[in-house]
Amino acid sequence: MEGSPSTIWHLYGAYSFLVSFLCLMMHRFPASLPWHVTTWWAGSVMYALILKQIPPPSNPWTFSVLLTTGILLAPGVLGWNTKLSDAATERSNMVIGLCNMLNIWSVVLGNLLIGGSATYYLKLVEPLVVLVVEMLVFGKQSLSMKHVRNGSISIILLIIFNFTFHYTGHNKQKADFLSHSTLIGMISVVSVAIKVVLGAKPSSSKNSNIESIQSSTLFLFRSAFGLKCILSFTALSLLLDFQVLTDMTTVIVVIIMLIISQNLYNYASLVANLNMLAGEYVNAKIVKRTLVLLSLSLSAGSIWSHFRLDGVTSPPKVSYQNQSQVRERIVLFGAIGRHNFGDLLMAEVFEENLKNHCDISGFDVVYADLLPRDMQEYGGQRVQGITELMDSSVKTHVVHVGGDTGGVSVKSALTMIQPQSDLPILHTPAWKRYKSRTNAPAYILSKSLFKTPGRFIANTLGSIDRAEQFLTDFDFVSTRDARDEQHTFAPDSVVIIKGLFNEKIAAHKPAFSDYIAVQFRSSGVNLPLIAPQLAELMNRTGHEIVFFRAGAAARHDLLPPYVKVKDIMVKAGATEENIHIFSGLDIWDITSLIAHSKLCIATSLHVRIIAFSYSVPRVTFNPAAKHSSMIGMYDFAAQSCHLRAVSDDLIFEAAVQSLACKEYRDDNNSAKAVTMYQKMFWKMIDTTKLCPITK
Repeated sequence: MEGSPSTIWHLYGAYSFLVSFLCLMMHRFPASLPWHVTTWWAGSVMYALILKQIPPPSNPWTFSVLLTTGILLAPGVLGWNTKLSDAATERSNMVIGLCNMLNIWSVVLGNLLIGGSATYYLKLVEPLVVLVVEMLVFGKQSLSMKHVRNGSISIILLIIFNFTFHYTGHNKQKADFLSHSTLIGMISVVSVAIKVVLGAKPSSSKNSNIESIQSSTLFLFRSAFGLKCILSFTALSLLLDFQVLTDMTTVIVVIIMLIISQNLYNYASLVANLNMLAGEYVNAKIVKRTLVLLSLSLSAGSIWSHFRLDGVTSPPKVSYQNQSQVRERIVLFGAIGRHNFGDLLMAEVFEENLKNHCDISGFDVVYADLLPRDMQEYGGQRVQGITELMDSSVKTHVVHVGGDTGGVSVKSALTMIQPQSDLPILHTPAWKRYKSRTNAPAYILSKSLFKTPGRFIANTLGSIDRAEQFLTDFDFVSTRDARDEQHTFAPDSVVIIKGLFNEKIAAHKPAFSDYIAVQFRSSGVNLPLIAPQLAELMNRTGHEIVFFRAGAAARHDLLPPYVKVKDIMVKAGATEENIHIFSGLDIWDITSLIAHSKLCIATSLHVRIIAFSYSVPRVTFNPAAKHSSMIGMYDFAAQSCHLRAVSDDLIFEAAVQSLACKEYRDDNNSAKAVTMYQKMFWKMIDTTKLCPITK
């Protein structure tokens, strides 16, 4: 299971104090309805906040059944009263007990499957369902202005929260959300509505039959009956998934606090329900539900951790469907929380290649950057903040997926990510520990930061000379730098992309044809110098030009320079209709655009690597050391034709030479680089024993 009780002891201390205080006040003022209502509200908030701390179990369905059983079993320590004096009252409370059990189970399951905030949002519809149930039970004469008011408030709140969810972007897969929320919401809402209507006073007059029964007796009776109803499911759950007990043992502190807080507020709720009309009680429930949602939104890792806010999010809990009973975690860590298509591809490539070599069914694979971010809109993954994983009791293997990040400072990395200043993760103890490291590169981690570290691996790391002194904790280090002699050399991992994702890349084939793909960074490029060369190249080859961005993060590529170059080209005689600016940022669209081009001209290393993998003639201009390293170490076609990266005044000449180089179209050259990388990959697995080898 993910997470650890030890990471939130400060929360437990606060919750324990509040629970103890509420219990004391309940004992001190047993007959005070206002105090019971206050306890009901406060206990509900605490229950929601504590329930949110439960990490993903291996099977949320069996886990939720056993947790519900524990909650209903706990009142038994006070003794059971399994018989009520009045048969009609007993039948009514049997139904209430069943509904109470279903509500507890559905809320727990909803929290595990779709998130606590989403679950409580769905329950805002309860007042409307209560109104319908009350009319069915007591007739239309039971309706009053309170029902109109409560129904109106419920609709307004639903609109507000739906508006919020829509414009912050739900961070769950839609299929999962729809399939689980409909069932869970329906069970919870209907069961609560029945419980409210049957448990409330039917009129403002005194009802001696109800008031003669002590609330504690009703509470014990309902709990006992709910327990009877779920016991068979409990036995079935243990039969099918006995390992669920291991998951529960891992978070036993959380479970104990859940049991106490749930029974505390459930008892207070029962007293309030007995002493209020259904309409009055629902009004109080609306207040309670709003308090719960506000509390979740204000707590660290709350509603905004599950829903996008200004593009920066924490991903939801790991999917349960693919989890086994005892799991470890493989974290693919790198600069993958901001848009640079090469960095994003490195994580995708490493995971897919790992699947082809190892059995990773017993691992949770997590994508992580310094801060959380949902990169799905760019064809990437939901990315977690690395410090969120540091205090976990789950064994955590960290793979630095590669890239030119060996010397990137935390300040520089954050500049590219551009986080919101009030992001909760920035105020956590784990983040402060991470940030306090002296002169350490942002993406080079030490095992001491993690509670339960596993293997640490660096995959074809760039700028390794600037990270050397911080790599002592790594079990295996490979580099793409030609100048390094201390670690295993291998080509950048993206060279193997064609063999892993060729069908996916083909499916993203662009609408353009017979074109030259052109990319360059937003700074350090002489636009008036390169524009005429591109216009001349169009005239020489008859190909169109397609400008595109390889990265949209800060300090990467911008669209306005492309517009300016296009204008200069048109003035130089190029046909405007044959010059295109592709604004898309999906990493698979970008990759396919390069792969299907006739010639690729770029400043980006990974643009060249994709062109190399697909045997596309290529020109790199205004190079850095990493470009020269790539060409000199494994761009065998360029070596055969004696072609190198050029300055921006030699683009046309280099393009003509590249188109004439037959070696550029020979797939054997990229195949050699693939073999080099895979040889390193096998060595890495064999050395670290990261995962069981399958072939």
